[in-house]
Amino acid sequence: MSEENKKLDMQDLENIAGGNDGAFGPTDTIHNLASYDEHVVAHLPAGSCLVMKTTHGPNGNVMPGHVFYNGDRIWVHNRYWEGRCFLAYDKGEFGYVDAQYVQ
Repeated sequence: MSEENKKLDMQDLENIAGGNDGAFGPTDTIHNLASYDEHVVAHLPAGSCLVMKTTHGPNGNVMPGHVFYNGDRIWVHNRYWEGRCFLAYDKGEFGYVDAQYVQ
């Protein structure tokens, strides 16, 4: 073998194939957990809770098992939100929460 030939590493193979399709981590920065920070849920009216939804806004479906109360910790994306909702991560799933209740 000549010196001109080199072994391809995983990054080279990924580039040649057109992307990793999630095989080596998230395919975008929105779902990369390194872009998330832990925050605290606060200012909820008495007797209410913050729920995670499938989409932002009032028409999103509530995601069962993703309920937060005042004082609970929640992971939200540092730089990504839609409307008045943060993109959040909980128990292996991504969804949207009302930003006014996240500090």
